[in-house]
Amino acid sequence: MLIISLTIIASLFYVLATSHVLTRLFHQQGPSQKVTVILSTVAILAHMLLLVNSVFRSDGQDLSIVNVALLTCWVIVVSVTAVSLKFPATLLLPVVYGFAALLTIGSLFIPHHILLQSFNIEVGLISHISLSLLAYCILIIATLYGVQFYFIDKRLKRKDLAIVHSHLPPLMVVERQLYQLLNLGTILLTFALLTGFVFLDGMFAKEFIHKTILSLVAWVIFVTVALGHMKKGWRGKPVVITIMVAAFILTLAYFGSRFIQEVVLNKF
Repeated sequence: MLIISLTIIASLFYVLATSHVLTRLFHQQGPSQKVTVILSTVAILAHMLLLVNSVFRSDGQDLSIVNVALLTCWVIVVSVTAVSLKFPATLLLPVVYGFAALLTIGSLFIPHHILLQSFNIEVGLISHISLSLLAYCILIIATLYGVQFYFIDKRLKRKDLAIVHSHLPPLMVVERQLYQLLNLGTILLTFALLTGFVFLDGMFAKEFIHKTILSLVAWVIFVTVALGHMKKGWRGKPVVITIMVAAFILTLAYFGSRFIQEVVLNKF
């Protein structure tokens, strides 16, 4: 009952925060930061308590794909909210809050097999998991910045006066932050893969080889884009689309097989 209550509270306040930002998306003064912070803070705290009660149980830790997705989503929401306190993130907030609302309420209905594990603390494993989570979150945020860049650029090319006088951030600021996040995320993903190869024995085992290969493919794409931007000045729509493709591949690597095993196969 507690989990249901926390889920409803988190989802409700995420929806309220999303609605508040969307209704003032193209307003010159933008959404009220105070109202946005209050609504999102309540949602984030309820989301955190939901995670604590869902993951940590008396007989072990529930590390099912649903809870891992909730944790990843929470990290992204907290990061984007924190960034919005200093830099305009008007387009990002409704996306992350809206997705968080769908994911939290959906977690009540998504069938999944609960994996209860006795967690043995190993420095190598913890390092790999932490770096992987941070890299994924930062690269997803970079992808969202790419989408924001593409949206603003497209509206500017159409000479849309509404976006000129809106509260949306300057195009060059969005682009600079996009590549800063891309570089940081790529570096973290590099170290995540290195710690995996150094500390884990089964990176190319049959049950993990697809994850390893997809992660390496995504890493190659991210590195290519990052170096292409630094060395040759790559930018614009092709780069954004490439980043989105790489983020999709990385998502498949992190969640694809587990989703099939825990949700799809478990359902049937």
